[in-house]
Amino acid sequence: MLPWLVAAAVAAQPHRAPARRALDLQPGPGRSASALNVKLREDAGVSWQDGALVGTDPALEALLAEARPLLGRSPALLRADREAFDPEHALADLSLYLRVPTGDPVALGEALRALPQVECAYLPFAAVPPPTDIPPETPDLADQQVYMGPAPGGLGFDEAARWPGGDGSNVAIADIEYGWQPDHEDLGAIAPEVGWGWDSGLYAYHGTAVLGMLAAGDNGYGVTGMAPAADVFVVSPFSDGEVYNVAAAIDGAAALLDAGDVLLIEQQAYVRGVFAPVSVDPAVFDAIAAAVAKGIVVVEPGGNGAQDLDDPIWEGWFDREVRDSGAIMVGGGASPLSGEPPRSWYPYGSSHGDRVDVQGWYDGIVTTAGPQMADLFEAGDGLQGYTTHFGGTSGASPMVAAAAAVANSIAWELWGQPWDPMDLRAALVSTGTPQAGGEHIGPQPDLRRLLWTWGVR
Repeated sequence: MLPWLVAAAVAAQPHRAPARRALDLQPGPGRSASALNVKLREDAGVSWQDGALVGTDPALEALLAEARPLLGRSPALLRADREAFDPEHALADLSLYLRVPTGDPVALGEALRALPQVECAYLPFAAVPPPTDIPPETPDLADQQVYMGPAPGGLGFDEAARWPGGDGSNVAIADIEYGWQPDHEDLGAIAPEVGWGWDSGLYAYHGTAVLGMLAAGDNGYGVTGMAPAADVFVVSPFSDGEVYNVAAAIDGAAALLDAGDVLLIEQQAYVRGVFAPVSVDPAVFDAIAAAVAKGIVVVEPGGNGAQDLDDPIWEGWFDREVRDSGAIMVGGGASPLSGEPPRSWYPYGSSHGDRVDVQGWYDGIVTTAGPQMADLFEAGDGLQGYTTHFGGTSGASPMVAAAAAVANSIAWELWGQPWDPMDLRAALVSTGTPQAGGEHIGPQPDLRRLLWTWGVR
């Protein structure tokens, strides 16, 4: 590996700080009032063993009598992964996250926060709205996918396609979605099964658009995915029935992925009356960091709340000098079709601030669509819909996820190994097309410059 990358690998690693007061306990929109998420301290001598907590005192035992592990995998497997991928225990022990059903989460949370064994207690987040041709013949719409083309307008997927592995064939991409339309004509290569969780069927138009951007078939009709040969599958944020649990979905997806694969979190949180990055949830942050430690590239939308993540209201939660999950956080930039200065922060659009790494298009994205969004082409049966106006950080993030997937697929061919996730994040930033305007959303990835800087022909 090149010296710059070696230095970066030493300097940049996921790191965390305790989250004892990260979130308030007051019920409101975007939060569940029927349970409490609890993180026990790493050094408290408490653990979950054989279906029960051990090492508790009577006060803690009474308060956690109904507690169960927050994540879906067994605590033993979580601890085994930690020993394998975080042997120095720099990150969180995910087996110490619990969920406690309660009718009075405020009182229970205050009581738990008073105990020295408890790192944090907070209300769980609730689900919020996201971020072979059949007759009649569908036209080829690929020439309208400007984002596939060269910089500065596009991200350079046309160049990547000329490299070995440039179709994403050596990697998998897991997409955390509420729902999607598996029988859309342009998504036939994607298996309809959900890889983890319970398929809610909600917001199918959203998942359909994202999956079309990632992996629509290169088949001469409709649109073409940015990584059309990648192994793409869906993960649901609903774990048990209708229980919304993004941290468990991340952990479940990471168990199905390998180093070099990509996890796209198509979710956002609603907190303090605005949409924010989903890693505002301490359990989600720690689950992301564990996935990155495993070598998985995690792509996180910045959310569509137009929030300044450097504002003191966030209490430094998004200060990467204090904590950094290792995820690539994506902001939304104005497309060349928007009428705004290209690559500038889209007005009243995504979160912005120093924690945002790179940007993708916030508007004007041509992709597959369900009947609610189809405006470019639709045959009337819901299976042949295409749109010109997908966007938000939900549209920006697949661009970055696909760029990461293609970069790692090519790395497997050229180097025999993928990028370290945080080295790849730094490379996407350093080789990207600079942003315009003031609010920081980072550069737009440029695969041509990335490949000709770091690749070897």
